[in-house]
Amino acid sequence: MAQQGGGCLVAVVRPVVVAVVVPLRLLWELVALVARGVGWLVDRVLLRPLRLLWRWVLGPLLYWLVVVPVGRLWRWLVVVPLTWLWRWVVRPVLAALWNYVLAPIGRGTAYLAVGFGRVVAWLAYHLVAVPVRALWRWVLVPLGRAFRDRLWRPVLFPVLRALWLAFRRAWRLGGRIWRFTVVAPCRWVRRDVWWPVKAEVRRVAREVRRTLLG
Repeated sequence: MAQQGGGCLVAVVRPVVVAVVVPLRLLWELVALVARGVGWLVDRVLLRPLRLLWRWVLGPLLYWLVVVPVGRLWRWLVVVPLTWLWRWVVRPVLAALWNYVLAPIGRGTAYLAVGFGRVVAWLAYHLVAVPVRALWRWVLVPLGRAFRDRLWRPVLFPVLRALWLAFRRAWRLGGRIWRFTVVAPCRWVRRDVWWPVKAEVRRVAREVRRTLLG
């Protein structure tokens, strides 16, 4: 029965395929063949002659009638005048400006800076270094020597040394007094009073905790 049903379906579909699909396929092949033929004809009859015309006639004609004249006009109207202007106007003007204006100004500025530096150095030497050196040599050094020989050695040094020794002895004495009057009593209070009281308080606290909490 299944084979009979399948045979019936094939028998029904096959005429439809033959009547519809095959003509459409043949029509498609015909259209493709015609398109290829038209394309070949267009290429042979129209495009190839146009390419040959452009390559051997229009391209060279455009080059010699447009590109070459425009290039020559650009060269003679722009490049040559700018080159001439740079060679005979701009470069000589810049060279003259550098040689006769900027370079002299730079050299003059350098000379002024060097001269100003020399003047400042001379003023600093004669107004600062020389007076300071004279002050050091003729005032401060003699005063230092006089202070050392007449005041420091015989008076100030012994006085300062005695004060230092007295301060060191007083410091030692004060340290001893501090140890005996403050440090030792504090140690005694801590060792013989505070620590026993602290231990007793802890013991009582443990007893109370044990009694209350079991």
